[in-house]
Amino acid sequence: MKKTLTILLFFSIIITGMAEVKEFKKFQLLPIDDSAADKEFYIYIQKFKTAVKSRNLTTLRNLIAHDVAFTFESQDGINGLIKLWNLDRNPQNSKFWYEMDKVLSMGSSFYDENKTTQAYPYLFVIFPADYDSHEYSAVTGKKVNVRQTPSSKSPVIETLDYEIVKTAWSAEDTVSEKVNGINGTWVKVQTSTGKTGYVFSHYIHSPIGPRAIFEKRSEGWVLTAFVSGD
Repeated sequence: MKKTLTILLFFSIIITGMAEVKEFKKFQLLPIDDSAADKEFYIYIQKFKTAVKSRNLTTLRNLIAHDVAFTFESQDGINGLIKLWNLDRNPQNSKFWYEMDKVLSMGSSFYDENKTTQAYPYLFVIFPADYDSHEYSAVTGKKVNVRQTPSSKSPVIETLDYEIVKTAWSAEDTVSEKVNGINGTWVKVQTSTGKTGYVFSHYIHSPIGPRAIFEKRSEGWVLTAFVSGD
């Protein structure tokens, strides 16, 4: 009986392992950037990026809509956004600056047919429907390392160029590290070839992760939403 249980356990482990490394269709989500397609928006977004880089809250307030959404239930507008991100109490050390800067670094895409709305990052708009947005994310760089363990000193098992990967976000697996001056965590992923490893969080983004929506209104271009989720 004991031998039978051992054999069953052995095959159970094999089957579980096979399920974890199931391959999926390779897809490259090459970057796009529509910001220069509208001259007014391009001028506006350069001011916005400069304000973010310099952490200038005074300038930024003038570039944000008074009714900006920061959650799907938010009704407090810009004051609520500032409070949520601790910009009212400790503005220089708020995580807002990093998150917004990362989003803006990935390029934008028009979000409507009239081309009066732009969304950052582009992948929020063009992420293929064949991939579940809760299970898959996109690598946002070229020659991004997938490491064997969650460490910059770990061996590289594969490199990816803007590819979609299956993610396995887990609080228990979270390992923080500073890489090239950037604080982040290691995200467990599975590549299309079935390999499992870790990608530094700065180089991966979920299609339902943080995103910034800009709209052209009567007063000009403004940030109208900075939200996560769906």
